Amino acid sequence: MGSPSDNLQPLKDKITEYIQEPGIQLGLLIDRKNRRVYIYRPGQTEKCLEDPDTVSCGSVLPGFVLNMGKIR
Repeated sequence: MGSPSDNLQPLKDKITEYIQEPGIQLGLLIDRKNRRVYIYRPGQTEKCLEDPDTVSCGSVLPGFVLNMGKIR
């Protein structure tokens, strides 16, 4: 039996594909069940936040903060 993150692999693969497209600067994959947020940026490795309260998108969306309590 695989790990719970195995179910996300098709989505991770798709985001990894999308992030290579010209003009795409950021991708977020929210895993509500395991309370993780995966952050994708061109030319960088995937970053995983464990149970964050908020997620900021930095210079891509200045001032935008995703309140994770609202989507749990």
